[in-house]
Amino acid sequence: MTKGSTFQAFLPVMFEADHSSMMISQLLFGEEFLLLEKREGWLHIRAEFDNTEGWIMEQGVVFREASYEEHTGPLSNFRLLALPSATILDLTKGQQRIIPAGAVWNTETGNTLSWYGHEFEFISREGFIIPGNSFHPGEFGKRIVSLPAIPGGRSGFGFDSSGLVQMLCRMRGKNIPRNCKEQAELGTTINFMYEVEEGDLAFFDDQEGEIIHVGMILENGFILHCGNCVSIDHLDHHGIFSNEKEGYTYKLRVIKRI
Repeated sequence: MTKGSTFQAFLPVMFEADHSSMMISQLLFGEEFLLLEKREGWLHIRAEFDNTEGWIMEQGVVFREASYEEHTGPLSNFRLLALPSATILDLTKGQQRIIPAGAVWNTETGNTLSWYGHEFEFISREGFIIPGNSFHPGEFGKRIVSLPAIPGGRSGFGFDSSGLVQMLCRMRGKNIPRNCKEQAELGTTINFMYEVEEGDLAFFDDQEGEIIHVGMILENGFILHCGNCVSIDHLDHHGIFSNEKEGYTYKLRVIKRI
């Protein structure tokens, strides 16, 4: 079977093999995919991290052949970038590359990485974390406030709500699906606001009862989410209250602990 990755900051994952199609996700630096099909410069892929299927352009992709016995699924022994962005060195090409929050550094030790035939190096250890409960979403959230909302975004260059929460959960060592409706099916329900803990997920619905938004709960009644941009707002049993808009912007449906 053929696997692939990218040395770019990210590659857009499109719903269809068409430039005018909708971006449904992103493949970030250091992530791998399984190649399903080739079509006139487009690749039908399945992302190994969360099984998202979509189409990416072949340009900017590197490949390797893997045995069918090889492990598939989320990586182990890696670090994630927990800064909005960082600069790394491609020692093989003699170039600098910018990678976004959520990018994967596929080793837990050292500041060099061998990946798909290239040698990479980061200058400072700051920002690269081993996923786990020691990650504090509130501190990270302060660094990414005002980053733009981008449909299909899941990197430090822009997010949608489920993409942001997926990345936050990954930094806490928990892999969850890409779509907020699927995310809402996970975990146990928290029935009272006084029971919530930092890291719980709050889901919000529209007038038809459809889950349309998600955020991660922080300490002291705040929530980190991405509406028009990444924001830290107040949360209560009604929903998200925006000081900027002086009113509620999302109606609370359910809180889950994963």
